[in-house]
Amino acid sequence: MPEDDYLSGTIRAYDRDPGRYERATAGMLPEAELDAFVRMLPDQAGRVLDVGCAFGRDTGLLAARGLRAQGVDLSAAFVARAAERHPELPFRVMDARRLDFPDGHFAGIWCQATLLHLKDHDVSAALAGFRRVLVPGGALFAGFKEGEGEEEVVERFSSDASRFYRYQSAAGVTALLEGAGFRVAAVERSHEAERYGPGHRDLTWLHAFAHAPGGRGA
Repeated sequence: MPEDDYLSGTIRAYDRDPGRYERATAGMLPEAELDAFVRMLPDQAGRVLDVGCAFGRDTGLLAARGLRAQGVDLSAAFVARAAERHPELPFRVMDARRLDFPDGHFAGIWCQATLLHLKDHDVSAALAGFRRVLVPGGALFAGFKEGEGEEEVVERFSSDASRFYRYQSAAGVTALLEGAGFRVAAVERSHEAERYGPGHRDLTWLHAFAHAPGGRGA
């Protein structure tokens, strides 16, 4: 990745101290969202991809639900940690915008807190790739932070280094997904501190659920 790419600083931030991110987020288990995602899958024992898998928390939770889960992340440090935590699962260093998998390879894609590091044109590129590697009717989950605009900020909850964030509205997320050809099932809000308790942040997450075109319900 060229050093002038706006994502390079974000990747350096994660590579610099992956343990801090793991400690901050290990207990933020999205159990309800995982269960909803599994119910959406056209094959509930199929292949699923955790895009932006970080230390492999959600990849492991997907595998525990009987899915053939694997993870990718652009941070080599995260991929190494994920493989250490879950040696039974495959992990690769890979860019969400350029997935190196065959067409129609996955029943579902899980993408929590990853696309929020991309500008809108790159979100669209990533979503186009997601659609390509999903089977017809395949399920997509994507998590964003609610807000407006974009910024590079030191967000000390999980890092001491600056990262790029692009905030979204429910309408904006819907437009991005529909623009990539997805059928949006729901965009739900979840307030982090209310859900996970003291020590967590006063912010709202947007949890989007969608289907690739074709398949059931088309």
